[in-house]
Amino acid sequence: MQASQLVSVVITTYNRSDTLLMVLAGLALQTDKNFEVIVADDGSLDVHRDAILQSEVAHRLRITHVWHPDVGFTASSI
Repeated sequence: MQASQLVSVVITTYNRSDTLLMVLAGLALQTDKNFEVIVADDGSLDVHRDAILQSEVAHRLRITHVWHPDVGFTASSI
C-alpha cells in the first residue's frame, strides 16, 4: 500500500465504552498513523458516546462518530 493512502477502520459499538476504549487504545499504538476511525454506533446512550469522544485516547486519533436510533439489533445497517 502506498504511504499516501488513507485506511478507514470501522468499529461497530453499542453501550460498551470499556471495550471500545481498549480497541481505540490499540489503534493509537499503531506506527502507521495514516488511518481514520469511524465509530458506527447502533443507538447507544449519550453517556457512551461522551465517554469515547472525551477520552484521552480519542484525542490521538481521527474519529468520526456516526449514530442511529436504537430500534433493535441493526448493527449491519449502521
